[in-house]
Amino acid sequence: MDRYYWMYKAPRMSKPYLNGVENFISVAEANRVNNGSRSISCPCNNCKNFLSFIDTGEIEYHLLHDGFVPNYTCWSRHGESLLDCSTSSNNLHSNENTFNNDSYLDDDDHHSNDRNDNFNEMFDDMETNMGADEQEKLHRLFDEAETPLYKGSRFMKLDVVLKLLNLKLKHGWSDKSFTSLLELLHDLFPEDNGLPISTYQAKKLMCPMGLEVERIHACPNNCMLFRKEFENKHNCVSCGASRYKRKKDSDEVDDDVTKNGPPAKMLWYLPIIPRLKRLFSNENEAKLLCWHSEERVIDGKLRHVADSPQWRNIDKKYPEFGNEMRNIRFGLSSDGINPFGNMSSRHSTWPVLLCIYNLPQ
Repeated sequence: MDRYYWMYKAPRMSKPYLNGVENFISVAEANRVNNGSRSISCPCNNCKNFLSFIDTGEIEYHLLHDGFVPNYTCWSRHGESLLDCSTSSNNLHSNENTFNNDSYLDDDDHHSNDRNDNFNEMFDDMETNMGADEQEKLHRLFDEAETPLYKGSRFMKLDVVLKLLNLKLKHGWSDKSFTSLLELLHDLFPEDNGLPISTYQAKKLMCPMGLEVERIHACPNNCMLFRKEFENKHNCVSCGASRYKRKKDSDEVDDDVTKNGPPAKMLWYLPIIPRLKRLFSNENEAKLLCWHSEERVIDGKLRHVADSPQWRNIDKKYPEFGNEMRNIRFGLSSDGINPFGNMSSRHSTWPVLLCIYNLPQ
């Protein structure tokens, strides 16, 4: 029987659901033994894997009373990987009767579309298309989720930090005040506690899978970027200006460009391709990105950018690109740029943004 069906469609007192819960408990218990953990995170619709319990009976009661958290068909917090889920449908008993999907609709079925809490879905999505370094970071995050705040604590380190960051966001605490709070709590807890002592450490703990940002030095006169074949140049090839903030142009420079002080101007570049990969790795986001090809109503009326003549012109000019339903159309916008130098501006930040036109309005 399909795991999604018994978890979210079958009644909680039905035989498939009871057998499924029993199977889940055995899988979670085996994972706890393998990891040497004291407790198991509870995937019920209330705990949402944020709370952990030593007694499996309490977890079983939660699952029978509240059901599973939405979109948790891959038990990634309990020892399964995305590969395991894709190769097994988890049939409980081969001799069970096939159930009619329409006859066991539960009152909580609407929770399956709940997208407010996608913590577990985030874990599942990040397991795809990863290199070895990112896999290591992800498994380290799993380990933190199973690590008690201190010896004998019933709270996990990751849970506590997440709740504190939620309070910071909810009440608008500054980074400085939040760091002071962390330092105080760290001193109040037992000496072996693993609570971060700064806002930076807390964010680093919660977001180890952050997407990369490239910092590219630029000519102070906006002539060029020091990248590719110009990456190791010390002066602009156009105007001769130094790429560094220096008191005297005659100061000696090191061959290593990272040892010559801060750059005179810098471009912060957020690579596009890794972000598109992350979007397409999420089923819901990928569906929205392909909406223009799969679900858009085509009746000659202009409702969306995809209905415009220019969109069709691009499809005709580049048919291979247009026939690929995963094609992406960007719109570029900027502010503050002074290309002709005839505007008086005190700003030194020029934001250049790309927006995705494929998404439904």
